[in-house]
Amino acid sequence: MKPILLLITFLYALSLKAQTVGKDTLSIEDKAYKFSAKKLIVPSVLISYGALSLMSDDLKSLNQSTRYETREHIIAGATIDNYMQYAPAAAVYGLNLAGVKGKHNFKDRTIIYATSQLISAALVLPTKQFVGEERPDGSNNFSFPSGHTATAFSSAHFMFREYKDSNF
Repeated sequence: MKPILLLITFLYALSLKAQTVGKDTLSIEDKAYKFSAKKLIVPSVLISYGALSLMSDDLKSLNQSTRYETREHIIAGATIDNYMQYAPAAAVYGLNLAGVKGKHNFKDRTIIYATSQLISAALVLPTKQFVGEERPDGSNNFSFPSGHTATAFSSAHFMFREYKDSNF
């Protein structure tokens, strides 16, 4: 049931279309955003593998051995990943202070970033509850999807969108 819901969510996300409102929005006329079946191959393979790994005993065993190997090298107290996920967003504000102008003013930039983080959290947190995948350290069942990865990606995309036209 869980993989089916993930697949439905993925397909729904693909069906959303961007509307052309202004310069900062996606244009359906832009070739980079035109639908192509080739663009679905890698995500489909990765999503299928992820869904199968929740059900297959062999893949669960691979997950367990990977957890063992990664725990072997964890340094106690290493929390840099808690801060690095915000580095691209901090860079946007730092670059602006250094005189590198982005696309938006401070207020608009902050609203855009806060909105992207809220949307990300609104998708990740319920999915964590639904999937219930155990963390590598066994502390709880909220390891998938990764909140750190979602935050890092949305922060990096925020930086890309802010500077893509002027300082690529």
